[in-house]
Amino acid sequence: MKFIIGRFTHLFTIALILGAMWISTAAAQSKPNVFDGGNRWEITYFNDPTGDHQQWATQALCFLPYSVVGTSIQGAWYSLTFPDWNGRYYQEGDEVKMTGDYANDVGHDHMTLFHTTFDGQGRGMAFKDWTEWREDGAFGRIIGWGNTRMTRTGDCRFPQYATVADLEQKVQSLSREVPQRLLKDGITEAQAPGDEGQESLDTYFTRTGQK
Repeated sequence: MKFIIGRFTHLFTIALILGAMWISTAAAQSKPNVFDGGNRWEITYFNDPTGDHQQWATQALCFLPYSVVGTSIQGAWYSLTFPDWNGRYYQEGDEVKMTGDYANDVGHDHMTLFHTTFDGQGRGMAFKDWTEWREDGAFGRIIGWGNTRMTRTGDCRFPQYATVADLEQKVQSLSREVPQRLLKDGITEAQAPGDEGQESLDTYFTRTGQK
């Protein structure tokens, strides 16, 4: 009887260890995530203080390959539709956190999203907050407190690379070469990724000859 109980306890302990290892591996992979299954997304800014949460701007983003760090994945991203806008992302489970800089690093963004749902076409979606501000030598000038929606739209290519540092350096150069985004008047340059009244993505891609 003691042998049977001891054997059962031993097997139970092994099962617990294997279960913990599986949970750890699953958490570390963070699937679904913002890279696997399509690393090109569109993120839309909605102005939170307005009663109807007015839609202001939509940008296209490219997420770069990630590293697994503990129970998270971490990597870099850059915008395909707003120049010099790039940053880092961190995903653990369903939660995605992003930081970004633009305008020679005096403009800043922070997003927190939950990657939990899908649209009618089965593409990944994420929702929550997007805050944008600029440095002003004091408390920072808030451009907007926003809600946001991010939708997976496919794949974007990135340069071949030998190391992560090599990739990030190449992508920073690509980011600075992204053509300027205009407002709907077709003349005025948008000053921030979340600016109200920007030309549509279709107009932007047609005007700049991009896809």
